[in-house]
Amino acid sequence: MVVTEPKKKRKPGRKPLTEAQKEQRTVAQLAMDEKARSAKKELAIRELSRRRLIDFVKFRFPAYKVNWHHKVLADALQRVEKGLLKRLIVNMPPRHGKSELVSVNFPAWCMGLNKDRSIIAASYGADLATDFGRKVRNIMDDPDYKLLFNTRLAEDAKAKGSWSTNGRGEYNAVGVGGAITGKGGAIAIIDDPVKNREEADSEIVSEKIWDWYKSTLRTRLTPDGAVVIVMTRWRDNDLVGRIVEEQRLMGGEKWEVITLPAIAENDEEFRKEGEALWADHYTLENLNNTKQDIGNYEFASQYQQNPVNRETQLFKQEMFQYIDLEEVRKKITSCYVTIDSALSKRANSDSTGVTINWVDDQNVWYLKAYSVKVNPTELIQLIFDLHSVYKPQAIGLEETMMTQAIDPFLTVEMARRNIFPHVVPLKHGGVNKEVRIKGLLPRYERGHIYHITGLCNDLERELLRFPASKHDDVMDSLAYQNFLAEAPNTDFDWDEFSAQELSPSEQIYRDIGV
Repeated sequence: MVVTEPKKKRKPGRKPLTEAQKEQRTVAQLAMDEKARSAKKELAIRELSRRRLIDFVKFRFPAYKVNWHHKVLADALQRVEKGLLKRLIVNMPPRHGKSELVSVNFPAWCMGLNKDRSIIAASYGADLATDFGRKVRNIMDDPDYKLLFNTRLAEDAKAKGSWSTNGRGEYNAVGVGGAITGKGGAIAIIDDPVKNREEADSEIVSEKIWDWYKSTLRTRLTPDGAVVIVMTRWRDNDLVGRIVEEQRLMGGEKWEVITLPAIAENDEEFRKEGEALWADHYTLENLNNTKQDIGNYEFASQYQQNPVNRETQLFKQEMFQYIDLEEVRKKITSCYVTIDSALSKRANSDSTGVTINWVDDQNVWYLKAYSVKVNPTELIQLIFDLHSVYKPQAIGLEETMMTQAIDPFLTVEMARRNIFPHVVPLKHGGVNKEVRIKGLLPRYERGHIYHITGLCNDLERELLRFPASKHDDVMDSLAYQNFLAEAPNTDFDWDEFSAQELSPSEQIYRDIGV
């Protein structure tokens, strides 16, 4: 006998779902699932925007065109925010997105992550710096920003260039050269401290920018504060050039330098030699047209971040010929020393350039050349040292008010030591330094100058940067050799001299018993 279970009775009021109802439920469930996925995706995007600067920019501005160089810059700025990088320099061409990333989005993102963080933002003019401040403030007041961060503008944050957060954070915009008294910053951003070529070439403006950076901005940083400098290059002596040179000569603060030329000069990680930096925005054709319009020098500086490159160099590496010191010693030569003096030992002062030149009978020069910082007393000692070591025919010393002032002391010191170097005052006769240095070109081009191996590094560094080099003291000391150096007289025959009769004047002296 088969026992069957009784069928379960359907609860009153419930009817089986029709196929259409099932389909509707499926569609509704799919819509709910899609909504949940969209919500999760949105939350993920917001989290990425908090973690990564480049995603923050895209969150705010979905149409933002991200190129690889923006990612490189954003990654470096993220390390600044985390405290892993304290000194950052970025050199890149105009209109390639540096200000949008560094001066607008980065401060807003930083202060969103930490409402107690203070930022000082500087540019060549107060108006531009204030405009950056306005854009940062507007981002932080945007509803989308408030979806990411709890940082809010203070209720009294009305000014465009100086405002506070709902924490202890402050944003202060200032023009380069302006006062920052009473204001501090955990991060200082300098965006294009130079306005134009006129300012870039002005020694007075250059010195003011340097003094302002060292004495004003630098002193307003917190002990563990960071500095970010982003700019196009103008010349060797611009702010970046001076910072890098100071680090090379004196050590101290270690800077990370990111250099992004408009056209690659070598194969790089993300592009090959000859490729454009942002090809989707500025094609090679665009860049070459710009180069044609503004000229090689401006393009090399502002677009290639190289104030002097192959096309603007006057002295090129292949002009330099080398010889070992031992080979020079085997030659019959006369020795001449020339000194371009700068009597100061201050870190940012010019150096004294020294050239020791051995001249052979074909009037070919063999050089040792270097720079040194000396005070007046040390210059006098240097002259005696050069005389003692090299026994030169003459020591040429550029005549300046300072060297004229030390001349009496040098004379006294000669008498005291009973040593009399042949010191010749060198007068440029109104010929300016650049013209004097250019006068070396024919001799280099004809192959009549040799650098003694390893003994002309300072000279070569200056020549390869000429005419935009920050220092020119060694070059000028070499240029003064044209006023002094002579080939040795190898035609003089001592045997012939001994066999000659006395000259008429000598005959007279002999006859009168002299």
